[in-house]
Amino acid sequence: MVFDVMVGNKACAWGVKLSRVKVMSAFPVTPQTTITEYLSQFVADGEIDGEFVNAEGELATQAIVKASERAGARSFVCCSGPGQLYMHHPMHGTSSGRLPVVMATVHRGNKSMQPDHTDLMSQMWTGWIQWYVENNQEVLDSVIMAYKTAEDKRVRLPIALGYDGYILSYTAEPVEIPDQKDVDEFLPPYEAIPSILPQPGVPQASRGMGGMGGGRDPQGAWKTHHEAVVNSKSVIKEVNDAFGKKFGRKYGNGLIEEYRTEGAEAVIVAMGTIASTSKAAIDKLWDEHKPVGLIKLRTFVPFPTEDFQSIGKRVHAIGMIDRNCCLGLGGAGFQNIRDTLYDLSDRPKILGFYAGLSGAEVRVADIVKMADKTLKAARGEKIDSIIEWPLLGTVSGEE
Repeated sequence: MVFDVMVGNKACAWGVKLSRVKVMSAFPVTPQTTITEYLSQFVADGEIDGEFVNAEGELATQAIVKASERAGARSFVCCSGPGQLYMHHPMHGTSSGRLPVVMATVHRGNKSMQPDHTDLMSQMWTGWIQWYVENNQEVLDSVIMAYKTAEDKRVRLPIALGYDGYILSYTAEPVEIPDQKDVDEFLPPYEAIPSILPQPGVPQASRGMGGMGGGRDPQGAWKTHHEAVVNSKSVIKEVNDAFGKKFGRKYGNGLIEEYRTEGAEAVIVAMGTIASTSKAAIDKLWDEHKPVGLIKLRTFVPFPTEDFQSIGKRVHAIGMIDRNCCLGLGGAGFQNIRDTLYDLSDRPKILGFYAGLSGAEVRVADIVKMADKTLKAARGEKIDSIIEWPLLGTVSGEE
C-alpha cells in the first residue's frame, strides 16, 4: 500500500487497473480526456492485461462495452457532459441486459463546459445505479467497489460513478493506492453470466429486450429491472462494510454519510464536492451553537428512502442543495426527498437550494446561509420561500 498525489482522472484509471479490467472504451472529451491517456499508457506499458478501444464517439463506446461484457470481459467506459447524453440510447440496453459495466462520468454541465450534475442526472431513467463521489480517494475506491457490487449475482446491473469535472478531474490530492494482492482478494475474477436467459415455454417475443424476461407479462421486464435496482441497496451496504474492513475506509453506509447530525435540529444534504465544502460550513455553524448537520448523498439511484425516512423523524427541517435542475420540475434531490417523506405523519420542512450549476463556485459562506435558512424553518420561523436560487459569492447579503 503506497501513497501518491494524483488528479481524479488518474485515481479513476488506477481503480480500473487494480480491478483488472479487460476491455476499456472511451472517446476523449473534456474534462474526462486524461482518463483515456492514463489507461492507454497502462495498456502500452503492460500494466493492464487488457485492451483499450478508442472509439469514434460515446454511443459506440457504450456499444463496445455491451459487447465485451456479453463475451465475458470485465469492462469500463467513461464520458463527460455531451458525451454522456450521446450514449443515452445504448445505456438502456446495457442495463436491460443486466450487464455489470462500470462507467465514470466526469461531470460537465449541459449548459456550459463547467461542472454540474445535469449530465448524469439526465440518465436517471436508464436503469443504472448512480453514485456521486466527493474526493479523489473515493474515486479510486468507488471503482473497485462498483465492480464488486455490479457483478454480485443479486445485482447484475451497471453502475455509474460521477465526480465533478475540473474540481477533481484536474486537481491533485493525496491518494492511498491499495496493494494489488488485497484488491484481488476483495474483488475475485469476473464470473460471466449469459445475459440472454432461456425461458422454456415462453416465446422469444415475450422475454423482454436484452434478455431480462418477465414471462408472459409485457411489463414483467420493467418490474424485474426496477426490483433489482431497489434491492441493490443491501448489497451496496454490504460491499461498503466489507471494503471498510479490508482497507480501513468506508463511506457512511454506502448510500448516505452523516456528519455531525447527532443532536441536530436540521440537516442540509449535499452531493459530490459540495459535501466537502459543507463540512467546513457545518463546523462553523456548530461553533456558533447552531445545531445543523450534514447528509452526504452518495447513492442517488436507488434512492436511500429508508435512510431519509429515519432522518425525517429526527430533525425538523431538511435543506437539499441540488447541483442540477430538471427544467419545469425542479431539483431532483429536492423532489425525491419530498416524495420520500410525504407519508410521514409528522414530516419535517423540506427546502430546496440550487447551487453550483454551470460551475458556479459554492463557498462555505454560501452554505452557511442555506443552513441558517433551514434552521429557521426547523424552528418555525417565517421564511420567504421553500425553494431558492441563492446569490452565490455574497456575504451577509452584500455583493
